[in-house]
Amino acid sequence: MKRFVVIGLGKFGSWVARALFDQGFEVIALERDEMLVDRFTDRVTRCVVADGTDPEVPRKVGAAEADVAVVSTGDDLAATILSTLALREVGVDRIFAKVASVQAMKRFDIDELIFPEREAAERLASRLTSTTVLDRVRLGEGYSIQEMAIPDAWIGKSLRELGLPIEKGVQVVALHDLLTGSWTVVPDPNAPLKESDVAIVAGDDDTLRRLTHDAEQGRPHS
Repeated sequence: MKRFVVIGLGKFGSWVARALFDQGFEVIALERDEMLVDRFTDRVTRCVVADGTDPEVPRKVGAAEADVAVVSTGDDLAATILSTLALREVGVDRIFAKVASVQAMKRFDIDELIFPEREAAERLASRLTSTTVLDRVRLGEGYSIQEMAIPDAWIGKSLRELGLPIEKGVQVVALHDLLTGSWTVVPDPNAPLKESDVAIVAGDDDTLRRLTHDAEQGRPHS
C-alpha cells in the first residue's frame, strides 16, 4: 500500500489528506495546530501534532517510508522550504508543494508546485469567456485537458476523418453523450460525432485556445 505524508492541514492539505485516505491509502498528517489534529484524527491513518520543519520529525513519524509527500503550509514560505528539505533528508523521492509564488521555490527539488487558487481561477475564466469550453484542467506547464462542446464543423464526421492528432495537434480522449449520459473512453475512430457529444480533448494550451476560438467562430480550425 502506498504511504503519503501531508504536512499542514489547512483547507488544501486537509482535502488532499482526506481524499487519499478515502481512496484506501495510508496517510500520515503533520500539523502544528492541536485543534486541527483532533478534528482530522479519524480521517487519516495517523495524525500528529508536530512541526514538519524539524528535520527529526519526518524520520520519527515514518516519512522515510513514504512514497509521496504533500507540503501545504499556507503562505509560510520558510515553513514550505524547511519542510521540503526535511523530507528530502529522510529520502522522500516525490514532493508536491502548495505555494503562493514560484520564484522563491525554483531552486528546490520539488516535483510540482501547486497553485490551487490560480488553477481554479484559470478554469473559471475559461468557462466564463467561452461558450464552447465547459471545463479545463492543467496537465502541466503549457498543456491541458478541456471539456468542450463539439464544433459544428465536426458534427457527422468521424475522428479518423478529422485526423485531429496530425491535423490539429490535439487528441480526443473521451466522449460524453449528453442525451444518454453515456461515456466512451477511447472513442471509436470511425463513429460519426453527434451534436449531443461533448469531447474531452488534450493538447497544448495555444492549440486548444485556437481550436476553441475557431469553433466559436463557426469555422474549421487551421
